Amino acid sequence: MRFKGILFDLDGTLIDTSNLIIRSFQHTFMQHYGRALTPQEVYAFFGKPLRDAMEHYGPDKVDELITTYRQFNLTYHDELTTGFASVPETMQKLYNNGLLLAIVTSKSKSTAIRGLKLFAMDKYFSVVIGHEECQKHKPHPEPVLRALEQIKLAPAECLMVGDSPFDLASARAAGVKTAAVRWTQIDWHQLLAEQPDYVLTTIEDLLTICNIENE
Repeated sequence: MRFKGILFDLDGTLIDTSNLIIRSFQHTFMQHYGRALTPQEVYAFFGKPLRDAMEHYGPDKVDELITTYRQFNLTYHDELTTGFASVPETMQKLYNNGLLLAIVTSKSKSTAIRGLKLFAMDKYFSVVIGHEECQKHKPHPEPVLRALEQIKLAPAECLMVGDSPFDLASARAAGVKTAAVRWTQIDWHQLLAEQPDYVLTTIEDLLTICNIENE
């Protein structure tokens, strides 16, 4: 088998939270500033910690904005989060074939686990690295290195799958091979600029990469 472990970003990679995130930002900035951010403004911060976006767009009210965002996001999380085709089934096949699976996300660990549970995928992931477990965040390698430490695998034994250039840059800096997902909401040229080792047209492409039969 080519890899022993696979690290995944969560939002936009395994679950579709794009509508939830955009709605949460728009609600927050409408409430505090009387204007809604455009989807393009929100996409620019996909894959980065929430605080980064708030410091950029509302530096005078960062903590207030984060509180309002999280209240809306948690209230409507399950309603506005949807799945991607074949993802739970593919995670099960990877898990059943002995691969160690981990989440490396810029959101909180508890919210990440909630998203996994929504699609009955939490049982496949032995490690979930949230933003609060790292001093530095993607594109810095620390989150990926923390995941490698916890699943006890070397960088060369793992693959990182993500929908953001920050995911790919973080993994590459940690010495991990990368796979970009074609269903990203982010400008595809930005991902290609990070020179991913693999491109996933569908999540099931991972089975081919890992030499697992797709029955």
